[in-house]
Amino acid sequence: MTDQVIEKKALIGGEWVESESRDRVDVTSPGSGQVMGTVPRCTRRDAQAAVEAAQQGQKALRELSLLKRIEMLNRAHEIAKKKDAEASRILCMETGKPMQQAISEASPVGGYSWSNFHVAVANVKTHRGLTLPNVTEDSNNKRIMQTFEPVGVVVNLSTFSYPSEMPNCTIPYALALGNAVIVKPSIGTPFSAIMIAEALVEAGFPAGSINIVTGPGDEVGDELAGHPSTDAVNFFGQEETCEKIAARAALKKLLLAVVSNNPLIVMDDANIDAAVAAALGGTYGHNGQSPISTRRILVHQDVYGNFVTRFVDATKALKFGDPMDEDTDIGPVQNPKMLETAMAHLEDARKKGAKFLLGGNNTQGLYLEPTILENVTGDMLVAREATPGPIAPIMPFADIEEAVILANATRFGFQVGAFTSGLANAYFLSENIQAGSVYINEATSCWDEMAPFGGVKRSGVGRMLSNWILSELSEIKMTMFDLSKVKN
Repeated sequence: MTDQVIEKKALIGGEWVESESRDRVDVTSPGSGQVMGTVPRCTRRDAQAAVEAAQQGQKALRELSLLKRIEMLNRAHEIAKKKDAEASRILCMETGKPMQQAISEASPVGGYSWSNFHVAVANVKTHRGLTLPNVTEDSNNKRIMQTFEPVGVVVNLSTFSYPSEMPNCTIPYALALGNAVIVKPSIGTPFSAIMIAEALVEAGFPAGSINIVTGPGDEVGDELAGHPSTDAVNFFGQEETCEKIAARAALKKLLLAVVSNNPLIVMDDANIDAAVAAALGGTYGHNGQSPISTRRILVHQDVYGNFVTRFVDATKALKFGDPMDEDTDIGPVQNPKMLETAMAHLEDARKKGAKFLLGGNNTQGLYLEPTILENVTGDMLVAREATPGPIAPIMPFADIEEAVILANATRFGFQVGAFTSGLANAYFLSENIQAGSVYINEATSCWDEMAPFGGVKRSGVGRMLSNWILSELSEIKMTMFDLSKVKN
């Protein structure tokens, strides 16, 4: 790929088109501050056209055999591999993620985003119904059959933090089931989703079965979420946006995951080296903007000093700078709103007495230094909100009961990491922490495509990945047969 400005179009009904408005939106790379490309500024009418196309595409896709849908998914993955380096480079440019992390996500050859294609293909083969006994009558004449059917038109509203992974957490599973998909990528990071769609189109998916509509969320996303002919909505993002989507979607199927205030717990019997490594990855990976980033570090008072010293030293050893440099560990935040929020939260912490052990400054553009805070109290925004950026608030606790109280002292409940060498501690933490996932001796940013992925409390609705998302994107149908009432 060259450094020329990237010009892409929307995909509606199998055609790459401009918006009916003819307007386009600049996409700025957070690393360089330069315009890297443009996409159509789609409108409500464009979204409506995509829904109409998706309805037709879903009918065509459903008529294809499962074997054919699997064949096309495998073909799309092979096609995408031809642009392996380009996919990683584009994601790095549009997100500001360090290059190595961009490769880890977006590479069709080895990236975790594309492993969803393998999981979807494998699991859809075993996504089967049930034959049930009749237990309401004293008769052997009735048979009950439960089957799964595609839900219909699935809307994926993608986040800037994972512009390849988030579409691919939905697309292959939905298509494998026979659903049509409309993706509205984040307006700041649209190109990764478009590249995915290009591979699917080339692989032969029916016109309208995959659509990409670029544009502002409050117009395009709002229309797709509330349109009466869309059947399921998937979004991973900010709490306020999730609330708006849920209200617009009403009785549709919802898969919502909220950016949360995820804690990492370090017990007194923890492997400190491993805990420090997990804190580094969880706090600074994806420049601290992943929905499952570590946003609080809770450390037992007996190992607090040792942990903090090692964590500060390890942070100082990381390279902060240009994400396109393959040696960079931490790059910029993705957009001005994220920077503004982070700086406001840091200022709140300063005023309330937090001690800055490291960082805290916006050096230039969208670059926020890796920042470590102590003397953090529960009333600070960094302790109770999902603060974006490479920021690590550290809080001590006296015993495991206090660790659980601190971990649960939030309206969120997405992912928790906990380091301990004791089995009893591990079980106590797992059973008492309010979260969708508890990772013992792993970072909050861990996940596995074979495991359920989602939160409790204000952290979302539904579960993504593997068999769980197949069920979420299906309707259950019951058919009862009475074999005694046939014509003789």
